[in-house]
Amino acid sequence: MDDKAQTKRTEGTGVESILSELEELEEILTLKGVTPEEGLVRETFRVPVGEDIEVRAVIGDSPFSVANISEHGLGLFSAQDGPFSPGDRLTDLQIHYGQQRIRAAAVVRHVTPLEEGGVLCGLALEFESEEDRLFVETFVREARERFFAKR
Repeated sequence: MDDKAQTKRTEGTGVESILSELEELEEILTLKGVTPEEGLVRETFRVPVGEDIEVRAVIGDSPFSVANISEHGLGLFSAQDGPFSPGDRLTDLQIHYGQQRIRAAAVVRHVTPLEEGGVLCGLALEFESEEDRLFVETFVREARERFFAKR
């Protein structure tokens, strides 16, 4: 076999090998259970809720601790392993921030088990009023500005 034929054969093998490795890597990196319409990249900033930001949520008569809030979503902690399932529609959600009470419906997007027990539930919010939507949008924008000003 001449040098050109050997080089061409090696190049083909190298490309095939790289493509095979990329396919394997793509498979490893693909999150199982995520539908194509659910992007892996966050569209909006999530405000982590902690001692300095007091946000509470109530669904029906049940209070939940809030992990984070964004312009269009809410992350809730639950000690129970499965109070909700992805796709569930919640119609009686109230979000409390100080004296402000925001009413919304929500669709459960994910229920993720936590290492320390319990679950994190991701909700997509549907605000009952434009005023409530604008309040949350402003709250998130101002929190993001404060967060990045500290860095």
